[in-house]
Amino acid sequence: MIGSSAGGVAAQEAAIDAPIADPLSGGSRPEQFLLFAGVDLWHASVANYAGLHWAPAGLHNDGVFARLLLSRNFERYGATSTIIFRGALLGGVRFKRGGFEVKLMAGPELENADPTSPFDQLRGTRLGLQAAAETWWQPTPELLLATSLTLTAHGNGNGYGGRVAAGWRLLDQAWIGPEASAFSDHYSTQYRVGLHVTGLRVEGLEWSAAAGYLEDGFARRGGYGRIGMLLRQ
Repeated sequence: MIGSSAGGVAAQEAAIDAPIADPLSGGSRPEQFLLFAGVDLWHASVANYAGLHWAPAGLHNDGVFARLLLSRNFERYGATSTIIFRGALLGGVRFKRGGFEVKLMAGPELENADPTSPFDQLRGTRLGLQAAAETWWQPTPELLLATSLTLTAHGNGNGYGGRVAAGWRLLDQAWIGPEASAFSDHYSTQYRVGLHVTGLRVEGLEWSAAAGYLEDGFARRGGYGRIGMLLRQ
């Protein structure tokens, strides 16, 4: 991914990928913390991301929450390359009605591009704002539709990222189905279509993965891959 898509939005995807599950973890205390991390790559970029989601009333209950997102992107543009770091601290609120839930959040975002960036005007550190919305809908226990939308504003311009994913519950082990996404910021624009596997539980961890085809604003094309994991506490 390019720019905000690889870090912030990929981290948002990791959090929204969490399937609705039993709200209790081995006892009577609701799970409050969600830790997630992963990597997103294609031939022109490698992005590592991690984060923490904290909901004092419980991950599966209505109420306020806080989310920390961190990402580090290595981007290549022809013969040049750059490293972009982003961090965002968001506060939000969650509502759930039946099989539908929505999360709304906003907060400050810090971005830093190293001095070797091929974009002279984007080198250095900038402070901006990020706002995001996520939905998760299960019209039946076997089907889902998940969406995410992220908007950012910095001194150099605005950006957006969005994703929609459908899924079918496979053998009560994971969700599998198509996904599509689009991203744009002051670095580039990118479009993706692919397949995802979400919520595969292995020894206390939940895994997600995706693969597909992308095109970007520099007329580059190719495959992409993403793998992430999360832990509830």
